[in-house]
Amino acid sequence: MPSPASCGARALPGCTCLAWRLIVAASVVVVVPAAGDASHHAGLRRMADAEAGTRYVAHLMPWFDNSTRGRGNHWCSNSSTSYYEPALGTYSSDDPFIIRKQLSLMRAAGLDGVCIDLQTSSWLPTVWAITRAAASLELRVAVVLDNYLHDNLANLIRDDLQELMAQPHYYRIDGRPILPIFEHTARWGATKLPTWGDREGRRPFIIGSYMAHMREEQLPVGFDSLFFWHSPDVNWLETYYKSPKFQVKVGSVFRGWRESYKRHMHSPPYLGFLNTTLQLARDHRPHFAQLVTWNDYGEGTMLEPSYLRKGATRCGDPAEGFWHSETRSCAELFGREAFTAQGRFPPCLATADPQRPCSGSGEAPCANVVDCAKPLGAALGPGPCGGQRSAFADLAAIARVVAGATEAEATKAFRAILAASRPVAPAPRAEKAGSVDLGSGAPRRPLPVLALLGLAALRL
Repeated sequence: MPSPASCGARALPGCTCLAWRLIVAASVVVVVPAAGDASHHAGLRRMADAEAGTRYVAHLMPWFDNSTRGRGNHWCSNSSTSYYEPALGTYSSDDPFIIRKQLSLMRAAGLDGVCIDLQTSSWLPTVWAITRAAASLELRVAVVLDNYLHDNLANLIRDDLQELMAQPHYYRIDGRPILPIFEHTARWGATKLPTWGDREGRRPFIIGSYMAHMREEQLPVGFDSLFFWHSPDVNWLETYYKSPKFQVKVGSVFRGWRESYKRHMHSPPYLGFLNTTLQLARDHRPHFAQLVTWNDYGEGTMLEPSYLRKGATRCGDPAEGFWHSETRSCAELFGREAFTAQGRFPPCLATADPQRPCSGSGEAPCANVVDCAKPLGAALGPGPCGGQRSAFADLAAIARVVAGATEAEATKAFRAILAASRPVAPAPRAEKAGSVDLGSGAPRRPLPVLALLGLAALRL
């Protein structure tokens, strides 16, 4: 008989996979208590103290603006566009309806929580909106400080961080609130760490960037752990998992990298790594496995449902990007060997297997790199290399590993979430049987489970 853990991170105690699916099929109604309910807060507090077993979390970028007043932050910037389109459509990160849908997709995939990227204080209202919505869906949260814009961000927004860490569903380790920091040491030098504790006087559990400290023999002073980010060399990821320098591991799950920057570059494209990194997380059982990323479209690392754009859009043409050369290989553009000897893979061409790692490390022109695993121009349909593809396939693969769902079950749940209509306020409206309403407003009767994975009824 399968153990409860094999049912996924969100399984009920004593629940076998078969029993869990029977519960789901019965559409058990789970009421999410009001935000002010003391017992609910106590439960969230216990939930936020990390327990045994890997916690799969999404790294969420809250920086998108689809305002009609301008070209839109990060969707259409001067430096990049994207090869990809979200199945949600281009959105604003502070839209409560979009926040609810994104978190519902995470919950339906069996994720335990969300790590919210934070570069500047102007993002704080969106971070708070996500944090509050996560509580209502019983998802845990943490803030990832990204010090790209400010070298002393941790101390500049101390009061806000302390308030966020005081939330009952904020992640903790040994009672200490976690604080991952995406370090930009090439830009600022040594990272400036917080000089304060939380409201109960406990120093945050600091998780730095492994890539900034990988050559150091010991864990740097002031850090409690390091997290892995991205690399086409999975041997490097395995080296991280086996490192004796720190006990708490924050592993990485990713599909690949396909950035579209126009004036600079980080890495040549590489694709097809989702199954490999999921398997490594299962083999090594890190404390956290971070999905990197949920929605960084400019770097092409998104795992939320998406599809390939057809050429130029209002945001520009990704063919204008640095790597889109019709004559030079990615290795030639990179100026040195693109990957290590262990990390070289067959080029991502039209003949590539979408389930196997490939890259721009071959000799073909860099513009020939193609993402064979995504549908072209729609959420469901033919891919650029032939075959029927789905925008939901990546997240469904994650749901299979984390929650034991079949691809068909997961895809059905994801499509139901995306199909939910935006409520028209303030006039009340009747709900159709089986519909999913993800809007915000006054509490109403609880809705049935979302047909999969025991997703608690949404209290709106």
